[in-house]
Amino acid sequence: MSSSRWSTTTKIVVGSILGIAAVLLLYAFRVMIQPTIIALLLTFVLYQPVSWVQQRTGWSRAMSIAAIYLLLIVALIITPVIFVPRVVTSIEALLGLLETLVSDLQTAAPGPLLPIFGFNLTFNNVLQQLGTVFQNVLSQAGTGALELAGAFTTGVLTTIYVLVLGFWLLKDIIKLQRMVMNALPQEYRDDAQHLSQELGEIWMAFLRGQLVLGLVIGFATWVVMSIVGLPNAAALALLAGLLEFLPTVGPGISGTIGTLVALFQGSTWLPIGKIPFAIIVMIFYVIITQVESVYLIPRLVGRRVRLHPAVTFTGIISAALVFGVLGVLLITPTIASVRVLLIYIFRKLRDLEPFESSQQQSDIQIPGLIAGHWIEGIVFDLDGTLTRLDWSLASELAKRFDRLERIWTFDRREQFFRRLMAWMEGPSVAIVSLLTWLRLHDDARRLMPRLHRVRGFPKSELQELRNGVPELLTELRQQYKVAMLTTRSRQEVDTFFQHADLSEEQFDAIATRDDLRKPTPNSEALLNLLEKMDLPADACLVVGDNELHLRVGEAVGAVQVGLLCGMGATQNFDNADLILSSPSELSPYLNRPQVMAKLWSS
Repeated sequence: MSSSRWSTTTKIVVGSILGIAAVLLLYAFRVMIQPTIIALLLTFVLYQPVSWVQQRTGWSRAMSIAAIYLLLIVALIITPVIFVPRVVTSIEALLGLLETLVSDLQTAAPGPLLPIFGFNLTFNNVLQQLGTVFQNVLSQAGTGALELAGAFTTGVLTTIYVLVLGFWLLKDIIKLQRMVMNALPQEYRDDAQHLSQELGEIWMAFLRGQLVLGLVIGFATWVVMSIVGLPNAAALALLAGLLEFLPTVGPGISGTIGTLVALFQGSTWLPIGKIPFAIIVMIFYVIITQVESVYLIPRLVGRRVRLHPAVTFTGIISAALVFGVLGVLLITPTIASVRVLLIYIFRKLRDLEPFESSQQQSDIQIPGLIAGHWIEGIVFDLDGTLTRLDWSLASELAKRFDRLERIWTFDRREQFFRRLMAWMEGPSVAIVSLLTWLRLHDDARRLMPRLHRVRGFPKSELQELRNGVPELLTELRQQYKVAMLTTRSRQEVDTFFQHADLSEEQFDAIATRDDLRKPTPNSEALLNLLEKMDLPADACLVVGDNELHLRVGEAVGAVQVGLLCGMGATQNFDNADLILSSPSELSPYLNRPQVMAKLWSS
């Protein structure tokens, strides 16, 4: 005799009761939420080491887990003996440094800074308020960290719970996965497996990447700041490493604190004033952040964990207010995981394939139609896009390390220094912007040739066009409006036209550094070019070999093409509508047949 099926009303009532019961149980045992999360993280981190030991030795799952646990316990015993004294010394120095910084901020020399509606805003008041903010934030963060550390070190029952639950999860993780898969309908098992794989990659990339980032950035900060003579460089390096677990926000906080320390205490050996020294320290922090964002984060953390800075900032603040320190540490991969789930749900609701990792361009190409926009005008960058870069500096630096040929070949050395030159694009622009903001225009002009060399920009008379560029511009000019946006001066551009197989008449408009209010490409300059060409932004194609130029196009809503032939790298063109190897590859996307061109023009 078969059992009768429940009606829809019965299912809704039973489901509601179970949901309410689950919420009540979760509330009643809310104290165990954090230890359970720690046990799940422990299971996730140790899963691969346990599997590796089991495969290599042939031991049982339980014995492999016991071996990993034993190694973990030994490491926890040995590590404090070796490193704790130094870490404690660094922490004490850091706390003393922060107390000194707060005291310096609150006792800053008074003086009028800005009169507003009859009220003189003084430098003293501003710094006192900043010092109070630092004191409140740091005291709260330090209290939360101490409470969390105390919970793990003194809570014996909690520690036993984490280890025991982690042991059983590690032992029976395969059975649990199989049980969950068997409970799902057959048609959803592939989706569940794909989602679990994506979520696992996100969490592994975050945990592994942030740990390595903290070590690398902390070490780099310690080396650089020790060289320039920043007081308490080791403590500031420890702070920089710890704050790496706060993506987007952390590097800015550590850089601000380091710059303020330099401003109030000066260098331990450099014979310069405190303000110039603070500017030097700030520049080094910017360089370290640029290297981190351009090279380290894409390789160590990956794109899937990277979130918009506004999303990251909002998530960190919200997690700090609601969940405390543990929430702050885990909010970034949590948001990234929720994003994956929402994308899956959104695609399923629209009857789309849920796991398309990227929107690939259709095999059927319609010339002039890119990313759903009909193109009417093209704005090219000059150096690296239309002309070749000068990599001689990378070759010269590589030759200086010939003694390392056996372990570091010339080709690898040259490639390394080329990447270093590419990294210097951002800091070089930041230096010029800072000098311009300080109205040190003569210093900026004197420094420009050296910065050009570091960025791979040859002298104007030595610039070489890339293969096929004159022909490409001639073809495109017959169907499109063509412009150029460059950071070189007007004099340099004129010299370039005199020596190159190219003329100014091949462009409808040109914007040079003399036309820019800032020494970098910006949206205002691009909008001026579009006004000269009488084109809307979404009908314009911005072509460049670095993300700085593409950001300008993104800011005004133009279509963006990233080129890999100059300083371009695929990981830096996440928002580009099209990625090509050279400008000559634009022809299939833009060169319309004569019949289509006549129809389009009509």
